[in-house]
Order: sequence, then C-alpha cells, then structure tokens
Amino acid sequence: MIDFIKIKISDEALINQVWNNEILIYEGKSEKRFDDEIKELFTKSYKNLYFTKFQNRLEIKGSLHYFFNGGLHNANDFNIYDCIGTIEQIKELFKLDLYKCKLINLEYGVNINPIIKVDDLVQNLIYHEKRQFTRPTTHFNYKIAGNEAYKQIKAYDKSVQFPKQCFNTFRFEVKTKQAKFINSLGLFTLQDLTENNCYNKLINSLVNEWDNVLLFDKSKQVDEKFYNTNFWEDILKNGNRNKFNNQKKTYYRKLGIDNLHSNIKKRIEQKSNILKSVHIPTNIDLETAQIRISF
Repeated sequence: MIDFIKIKISDEALINQVWNNEILIYEGKSEKRFDDEIKELFTKSYKNLYFTKFQNRLEIKGSLHYFFNGGLHNANDFNIYDCIGTIEQIKELFKLDLYKCKLINLEYGVNINPIIKVDDLVQNLIYHEKRQFTRPTTHFNYKIAGNEAYKQIKAYDKSVQFPKQCFNTFRFEVKTKQAKFINSLGLFTLQDLTENNCYNKLINSLVNEWDNVLLFDKSKQVDEKFYNTNFWEDILKNGNRNKFNNQKKTYYRKLGIDNLHSNIKKRIEQKSNILKSVHIPTNIDLETAQIRISF
C-alpha cells in the first residue's frame, strides 16, 4: 500500500547516530540556497533509501516497497504486515526512534486489475475534484491531477513499467506534497505507520479520493454532453460553486448503479481490505491463485 516515503529527523544525537552508520554509502554533496545563503548538502544511501544531511536536519527518502523487494521493483502487492515489517527492519538497522522521525511526504495506493484495458481507463479519467487530469509525459498510460504544492493523484498502468511482474494492472495512488495533508489524517511520525489503525485511515482516504474522480464510462448510453470535456470546462468557468459537483452526481446517477466508476471503487476497497486483513506471501497473484478471491 505505502510506496515512497520521506521523513525528517531534527534530533542532533539521532542524526549523528544514523549518519555515522557504516552501512551507508557516500553519494556526494550538492549546494542549495537558503535565505540568500548557499549551503552544502551531503547525501548517503543504503539500497534505495537516500539520506540527505542539512545544517539542522536529516531527511530520509525512498520506496519502502522497493526496499522490501531488494530494490528490484514495486509491482507486486505490498501488504500492510510487510510494510510494518519493513519499517521495523529499517528501525533496527539504524537504531531509529520512530517517534523522532517526522513524516513529510507519503505515497500510498493499490494495484487492481480492471474490467477494461488500463490504457482505456486512464484515457477516460477527466477530473479529480475540480482539477483536470493531465499527462506529464507523452505516454498514454499515465495521468496526474491535483495541487503540486499539496497533494496529487496519480493513475497509471503498472504493467507497462514492469511487464514481467504484472499484466493490465491499474495503479491508483495519492502523492502527498506537504506534511499538512498527512497530519490531517492523524499521521505525524514513522511510529504511526507501524500501527494497524493508520492503514484504515489511508484506505478511507484512498477511497474518498476515488469518489472525487470524474470518469467517462462510454459503455453507457447517456446524454452526449456528459462525455464532452468542454461541457465540464464551461461549468467550471461559468457555473456557481456547486454546479460542477451537482452535474457530476447527475451524470453518475444516469449511468446507473452498475457503472465503471463504481466497479473500480469496489475493487479498490476489496484489494485494500485484502492487504489490510490477510497475511499472505506477496508473490501470490490474488486473482489467479487456486483459492480465488472474487472481485
């Protein structure tokens, strides 16, 4: 569920303890301007984790999922027990006081196998809340929406990135850009990510973010205006504060209960609950195992 993570340590004794750990590999130094003064930053690494030492803090960032897989990939299911175990492993390696490791950024999400091609699904993602999904690259299998300074929603085809590890796999992910959003979920330190209850908060957040998505479901016969991006843009430009959300509710109501958006939501909920409640080997494909799990 959790992928990328970034934490900050301000305690001087803990900084020195971590920084002087012999398993860290020196990567080099860089320069950054702070209040019209250029200061040197130093970076070390261990596996895919990067440790950057500032004048008054140490930042650690990297993918817990990659770390768990030995730096090879993050294409399989990373259940909550594995995530907690990975944090505990890092804690032991660097003798961390998890309460002193403040959360700055976090990426969390799930991989699902939708009923349609992921390319088609991504193509028909139009808005998250009132922010339009855009492609930051030329690839048609990746879109992102949100506030670059606060929180972003990422949606892409994971199987394009790792074709040998998965097939037609849709990744829906929240990427936080400020500690403010993480704190709003009641998460403040790395210690919080070792508590089972925190994952309920992340799952609820993920489902809520999907609820805010406008997705075209062209398998349904509804008024063509609902599939016209200009229609939605005009509402945002000329409508009152609530018109966009009201029209989106009308659109989903016209699609009926059994629609693509509700189907994806159900799969996100089911996969999230599996990752939360079932302690199974992560190399088992949940949808092709002998004991099948219905999605």
